[in-house]
This record gives sequence, C-alpha cells and structure tokens, in this order.
Amino acid sequence: MNRAIKLTGVVAMFFALGATVSADETTKGTIKSTDTGRNEVVLKGTIKDTVYELAKDATVWLDGKRAKLADLKADDKAVVVFTKSGDHYIASSVRGLRSADETSGTLADVIMDKREVVLKGTVKNTTYELVKDGTVYVDGKQASLKDIRAGDEVLITYERRGDHYMARDVTVYKRQR
Repeated sequence: MNRAIKLTGVVAMFFALGATVSADETTKGTIKSTDTGRNEVVLKGTIKDTVYELAKDATVWLDGKRAKLADLKADDKAVVVFTKSGDHYIASSVRGLRSADETSGTLADVIMDKREVVLKGTVKNTTYELVKDGTVYVDGKQASLKDIRAGDEVLITYERRGDHYMARDVTVYKRQR
C-alpha cells in the first residue's frame, strides 16, 4: 500500500512538472523597455518589473501588424505569451498596442462582400470591417476572410473611426468544428 502511494505521488509530481514546463501562460502589461541586444522586453510591475526573453522563433506584433522588437516602445500596452523555464520567462509572442485595441470572441458571421466580421455579443453583436491591408491568420498562417467561419474563436486588433470599428488583424485561435 505504501508503495502504491509513493508511485501515485511520483506520477502526480511528473505531470505537475510537465505542465509547468510546457504550458503557455499569457500576461498583459505596459512595456517599460526593450533590449534588442539581449532580445528582451520588460513589463512594468506593481512591485517588481518582469523581464521576458524572446525565443528564437518568437513573433512580435504592433497594432496588428508584424513588427520587430525594436518597433516596440516604452508605454506601449502588450500581451505576452510565455513559458517559465527555471527563473526565466521565455516569450513566444509579444503583441504590442500603441494606437489600436484588441478584443476576442466568437464569430457570428463573415460578410465577404463588405469585408466584415461580426462578433457575438451578450446584448448585441459588433461588426468590424477589415481594412484594405488587414491580415487574417488561421493556424499561424496568413489566410483570407473566406478561410474563417461563424463559430470560430478569434482575436481582433482594431481601431475605432467614428462609429466604425476597423479591424487590422483577425486571428483565429480556435476553429469551429
């Protein structure tokens, strides 16, 4: 019986460690600084700032467009996807926002002739028009509006122009089955 308890403990610890090493986490914050020489971005903290090292294949975005680490500036808002490795935070993606905002949700409709996507809302749906040079990504690859469909879970980078929402980027992060 004692042996079974030890084995269960070892298996549980193995799964816990595996989850800690491989699980992606996401954080939001404000950029304090970037260091292109060290390939790092620093987010301001309440008590302590946090340094994120960019992985070799990390993607960097600014306002919905591909960018370089050097394009990000202090006081930009940022969303960082990272894993923790020992005492280090390794970023696989940094999405900077300077003049745009982001939202996410479930697509209610895609209107091809108007280049619009409609997000389901709790009270009413919200329509976003894809700008002329806007991008669409599905499974990490550039795609087009015809490749997305109602029910997809998306992340939209947009800016407001009057009473219109103009989408710069639509990224599918979970496909409708």
